[in-house]
Amino acid sequence: MTLREFYDRTGGDYEGVLSRVLDEGRIRKYVKMFKNDPCYGELEMFLEKGNVEQAFRASHTLKGVCLNIGFNRLYSYTDTVTEALRSKDLALACENMPHLRASYKEIIEGIDAACAEEA
Repeated sequence: MTLREFYDRTGGDYEGVLSRVLDEGRIRKYVKMFKNDPCYGELEMFLEKGNVEQAFRASHTLKGVCLNIGFNRLYSYTDTVTEALRSKDLALACENMPHLRASYKEIIEGIDAACAEEA
């Protein structure tokens, strides 16, 4: 799978990222780095603990990363969770996590295939 196909399959904005970064190699580097970003794991952990403030920080950071790297679908789901947490509505945040989880999983599973071609 090419990097462009990966973005298409995961609801991303390849063209938008390419217009900002100007180099597919750099996009590939950032996509690979995403796998090691701790924000998603922190979000899950803080939600499980009921720590709304820390969950908000993790989701807000994840939202920013998604926006910068063009993961639009995941950004949208993360934005919904972030805004629920901003309002201190833990139940609503948790209610919206299944979509976020599924999108995150799809991206993580696709990264290796998308980045392997040029490795």
